[in-house]
Amino acid sequence: MYKKTRGAQGALACRFIARIVVLSYGFTATPLWAQSSTDKTLFSRTGMLPQKEKKIEVASQSQSFVIVNGTRQPAEDYLARTNSSALKIPVSIQKTPASVQVITHAVIQDRGALSINQAIETVSGVERNLTFPNSLTFRVRGFVDASTTLRDGFREQTGTQDIQGVDNIEVLKGPASVLYGGSTSSGGTVNVTTKRAIANHNFLNAGLSGGSFGLFRGTTDGNRDLSEDGKIVGRINFAYQHDDTFRDFGYNETTYVAPTLQWTPSLHDKIDFFASWQLSNYTWGASQTPLVRKALALPLSYNFDNQTLGASHQNSWRLGYNWVHKLSDSSRFRSGFASSISNYDFGTDRMSTFALSTNGRTLSRGVSNGPQMGKDFDLQNEFSGIFHTGPLKHDWLVGSELYQTDYSAKTYTASLPALVLTYPIYTGALGPARLRSNISTQAEAASVYFQDYISLFDRFYVLGGGRYDATTTSSLNKIQEINTSVSANKFSPRLGILYAVGRKTSLYFNWSTSFIPTSTSSFTGTPLSPGRSRQIEAGVKQQLFHDHLQATVAVYDIRRSNVATTDPAHPLYSIAVGQQRSRGIEADVAGEILPGWKAVLSYAYTFANVTRDNKYPVNSVLAGVAKHTGNVWTTYEFADGTVLHGLGLGLGIRAATRREATLPNSFYLPGYFRLDSALWYKFSLHGRPVRVQLNMTNLTNARIYDTNGTFSMRAEAPRSALGSLQVAF
Repeated sequence: MYKKTRGAQGALACRFIARIVVLSYGFTATPLWAQSSTDKTLFSRTGMLPQKEKKIEVASQSQSFVIVNGTRQPAEDYLARTNSSALKIPVSIQKTPASVQVITHAVIQDRGALSINQAIETVSGVERNLTFPNSLTFRVRGFVDASTTLRDGFREQTGTQDIQGVDNIEVLKGPASVLYGGSTSSGGTVNVTTKRAIANHNFLNAGLSGGSFGLFRGTTDGNRDLSEDGKIVGRINFAYQHDDTFRDFGYNETTYVAPTLQWTPSLHDKIDFFASWQLSNYTWGASQTPLVRKALALPLSYNFDNQTLGASHQNSWRLGYNWVHKLSDSSRFRSGFASSISNYDFGTDRMSTFALSTNGRTLSRGVSNGPQMGKDFDLQNEFSGIFHTGPLKHDWLVGSELYQTDYSAKTYTASLPALVLTYPIYTGALGPARLRSNISTQAEAASVYFQDYISLFDRFYVLGGGRYDATTTSSLNKIQEINTSVSANKFSPRLGILYAVGRKTSLYFNWSTSFIPTSTSSFTGTPLSPGRSRQIEAGVKQQLFHDHLQATVAVYDIRRSNVATTDPAHPLYSIAVGQQRSRGIEADVAGEILPGWKAVLSYAYTFANVTRDNKYPVNSVLAGVAKHTGNVWTTYEFADGTVLHGLGLGLGIRAATRREATLPNSFYLPGYFRLDSALWYKFSLHGRPVRVQLNMTNLTNARIYDTNGTFSMRAEAPRSALGSLQVAF
């Protein structure tokens, strides 16, 4: 049987949370609500901050920010005016010649998002990608050809991140090799910004949540000055979650701890140290559905594995620092390092094959399990500053990066008794296990890059930059004792132009490129050429409603080349001649329409297909890509002085047209219309701010599936409810 932990360990977690709350009275010199380093909206509009702390809260708003390049900037309600990932220098989104969207902490909180996958749904052209549970991989503008996720601007291939430690989420559309190297996706990059310590801002927040499918979640977030002069500040976030999932005999359990420390030794230096640990136990098989048309008619609760199989475990660690040194009033130096280690122990419930019999009633099954380990090491050093040449202002950046990722996996496979879909019997022992693979891979990259952002009369802006990467990818097959190594050196340029028609309107154009190293060799032993991509994008940005609302409309064309495809002369090998293309139109709107009325709106038209390949038919549509997707999330909170003061309402709509389930195309996943809602009330209890919230997801009970395009798909949860209580101590 699966090892259920909800009882004993759940009770222990509750007691642990209670102890943290009790001990927090010594941790917080003066209690204050501060639910996030960027979200100052939770109680500020209701006037429910303790009176003696309001002055501190106002003063701290200028410090409520986190960005990857060391300078900090605020995120205002649903609208973030600046970002960190697009240029790595402090430039407003309105003047950035690229499509950049930021999911602020206020949006995450109001939607009741319990994962990054759920939080990112409000951005156009971004879909979750089906890999392992808790993964941070997304399909952006139709592509999922490489890692799409950064954490605090650092590359990671293997890490996981609980939503409790997330401050905001940035999405940079299009290739991003110029600043982040060859491991980023052709479609775009997601930068997850984590919470950091905040000086002169002592607080403790605690939360409890419960909901459908036996969900229980407890969280705490505490921040405190550790020295009298405020030069040393500490912050710690904690989360524990357990739920039984909507699938029969499935469960998921996560424990997350993330301490951070900020040290300001002088007026010219600031160092952030960060760490995190996350332990996840889950039933992998409970999240898998065979990629066959008949499975779409089965109940969403249907489980395709056996109840007697073993669960999976994942243990992830992260450690790093970010140091910023001010060289002068116009220049600075930044050094940052991040390392992450993830140990996986995949249980026997991890399905590796599904095959439906010709009569459509019996499903043959195969499982795979075994230990895996992933490691990431990323060291960045950058100089940046400002200088003038006549009327031209130059915001420049030069940097270097050393990156290494290691991965090792030992995989055993076994068969399961066939499952009769109409009369499932979840018994029967596994067949004999055999070692199928034992591999280790290592990828190294040494890079230098530069960027110049030129402005003329605050009207014309030109962005130019380039990056040179020297990469080596090696792979060792320990069973066959085959060792391969592939090296590649590439230069990736980028160009952007923006014209500010007025203070509120900007027109922009950009051309960007990227490359993706490969460890694959051809029949002759020659390494395949790295995958290449280039994007052409044009768009308009408009500020509305007294600059409280930001709108971006973009059109783009992305072309991938050197895609590995089957060698027709030697079918067991590949050649790099495949080509794919994605083009589309996107619109994103975020901010405040009227006082108290906020909204996030998005729409995407995406057409992604195969344009050249030896395996897949030309014009095949890429799997999992809907041609039309749309999202609406809007809230209203009653203002001070009204009868319903403290009450907030939210409504969400998400819709998509049908998507191809497989590549090559064989059948469609259905389109869907999903309706969500939120209701919250904020009040003061014995001088402590309290927020009570109810979120309803998928009120329409829509059947929504993600696909990996090969052998399995994953259903999203049916109608569900989440109630939460948050208290500031």
